[in-house]
Amino acid sequence: MGFKDSYTIRCAACSTKNRIPAEKIDTQAKCGKCGAYLETDVLFSGQPVIVSDGNFEKEVLKSPLPVLLFCWATWCATCKTSMPVIDDFAKNAKGRVRVAKLNVDGSPNLSAKYNILSLPYILVFDNGRLKEEFPGALPKHDVMMKMAAYI
Repeated sequence: MGFKDSYTIRCAACSTKNRIPAEKIDTQAKCGKCGAYLETDVLFSGQPVIVSDGNFEKEVLKSPLPVLLFCWATWCATCKTSMPVIDDFAKNAKGRVRVAKLNVDGSPNLSAKYNILSLPYILVFDNGRLKEEFPGALPKHDVMMKMAAYI
């Protein structure tokens, strides 16, 4: 099977990576290790999910896919110009990476926890762990290259 023929999704119950053939994505998939049902609905969203202090654990830390978290603020001009790059990456990475956006002004606890002092800022999470951090705006190609290790 090639890259486009299957999806890899992490089991929320046991953290095992499971490969699901594209032609079976509409069926209720189960983990090959523990038998728990897999959250395949995240594979169909080509839009970034909005994250806050309230849903961070569910949407990022317990995500069945690796997560690119774009941290921004309404007053940040560079953030606004980077937003289309992140939205475009979300469309292209659909089913492979979950893209999330965090307004740091609305989530001071997360901003403090991850020491976000400059904007824009990108955090990469996989299996509930912070893996990488990228300060500043990145061109789409750079975002794709940095996320290639998680796809």
